[in-house]
Formats: sequence, structure tokens, C-alpha cells
Amino acid sequence: MYTNWKTRELMARMAAIPMRTRTARRRIRDRVRFANIIETVSQNRLPLKKYEHKIPIAFCFDGRGWKLAAVSIQSLLDVSHNRCDYDIYCVTDDTLDATARKKLTRMVQSAKSNITFLDANHDFDQSYRHKWPIPVYYRMMLPKLLPNVDQIIYADIDTIFCHDMIDISRLDMGKNILAGVRDYNNGYINSGFLVMNLRQIRTDRLYQKWISASRTKRYKNPDQDLLNFTTRGRTIFLPLKYNFQPMLGPWIFKAHTQMEIDDLKYNLVVLHFSNWMKPWDAPKNRPIFSEIWWNTAQKTGLFTGQ
Repeated sequence: MYTNWKTRELMARMAAIPMRTRTARRRIRDRVRFANIIETVSQNRLPLKKYEHKIPIAFCFDGRGWKLAAVSIQSLLDVSHNRCDYDIYCVTDDTLDATARKKLTRMVQSAKSNITFLDANHDFDQSYRHKWPIPVYYRMMLPKLLPNVDQIIYADIDTIFCHDMIDISRLDMGKNILAGVRDYNNGYINSGFLVMNLRQIRTDRLYQKWISASRTKRYKNPDQDLLNFTTRGRTIFLPLKYNFQPMLGPWIFKAHTQMEIDDLKYNLVVLHFSNWMKPWDAPKNRPIFSEIWWNTAQKTGLFTGQ
């Protein structure tokens, strides 16, 4: 393991030179960049009396993404077994059929957690989306769809949980709006894993501002850019372990301390397969650490092989 990330980055780029395709070059660079960073995942933790409160957490998807959501939820339930339970809220639409809802419900109930399906509204139907589908805005509906919930954890469906949410559920948000992990050292956070202060969002009437801004401004990453620009200065920066994105490459070393990077080895909480290489792609197109995703996917019974 190289002590200097710049040396490691140089070695990564040199190793990728012989590769013929963009995907192959990216895979070899990431293998060198992140060699030995994750030492162990979902290892046994110290004994803990089961947390007495159900922890609220939300996922947003449509009928095309429910199987991916199932993998993420399964990983959450696995690492939380005998430690805590969840109130799981799924913001979805009428493309999610009854069969999918039953399978998700059965999976969650067997773990003594609850699942609630929330119907997405049409407030963002006229919003600018660039190349993204409408569900990217579903997370922004949570303050309105959950009027009696003050604070909630949100996660994208291309995440794998490696630790439970007990610690992060206790986060005191104060009057801050969001908590998230920085993508870059300018304070821009990734919206794939968030703690959202729904009560403060309602108090500040941010919801209507989001709707208006989403229709008038053309953001590159519509939901993520909008959340960043409307909550600047009122964001808590979480440690890297809550949203580790290998596809960020060298930006990780620029935006985070060595202590945060070292902490991934044994204390990774959320692994996020953001960007264009996904674990469920053809084997030659998958990112590093895809085997972690597949280990959980096979437990759901919705995916076969690797």
C-alpha cells in the first residue's frame, strides 16, 4: 500500500496504459487506487443490546429499479440483524406492480422491520431532468409525503450497507438541512446517502423553492445540484465511510483525510456504486468490489449467477 496517494495514482495510470477499452482502463486504475482499502465487510461486531427504536429510512425507485432496491434493503437487514429494526419508506409510482410490492413486504417483515409504499406525487413532473428519469426527484418529496417524520435517512438503490444505521440515526441536525459525504473538496456533497432534516425543510418552506428552481434552472445533475445549491452553508459533512464511491477515483484522496480513508478498512458503512459501471453489468464491465454486491443479490432470490 503506497503511503502517498499521488504515487499510487501515478502507478494506477501507468498500469492502465496497455488496456484497450475505457472500462478496462478504469477497472485496473481503481484496483491499484483502492488496493487493500476495504479489509473486511460485515464482520462480527461487538455484542449490542437491540436498539429500542425503529429507524426511519427511505428508498426511491420505480418498477424498473425495485430489484436493485431489494438488494440494498437486504444488505441493510443483514448487517442489522439482532441490532435494530427499521421503518422503511419506499417512494414509488404505479409502475411498481403488486407482485413486487408483496415480495419486498415479505422480505422486510421476516426481519421484523416495517415497509410502507408512498405514492410519488406530480409536483416535479415539469422539472428539468436532463438524461435522468423522474424518480431522481422522489427523495425531494419526502418532507411532504411524511408530514409526521422529523428526520430520515435516505439511500440510493445502488448502495450496499456494511453496517447498521444506529449511530447515524442519532445525529443531531440542529437547524441544518442535510448531512452527506463530500464528492469534492469544495463542499459539494453526493446525494446518494443523506440524512434529511424534514422538519427544518418544512419550517423553511424549502419544498416550494425546490419545485420552482427545478423548473427554471438546468442543472447537470438535477436533484443533486439543486440540493447542494439550496442548502449551502447548512450541510453537515459526514465521514467518507458513509458513502464510499470507488468510481470517484483520485477525487476521494483530494476531498477526504487519510484518517477517513484508513477508516474504510474496518468501518465501512455504505458502499455506493455510483456512475456508469455497475455490479449487475456484464462481468467484464463491472467495477471493483462488485462481488460484495453479488453476495447480497443472491440472497434475495432475484438474481442468479455472477
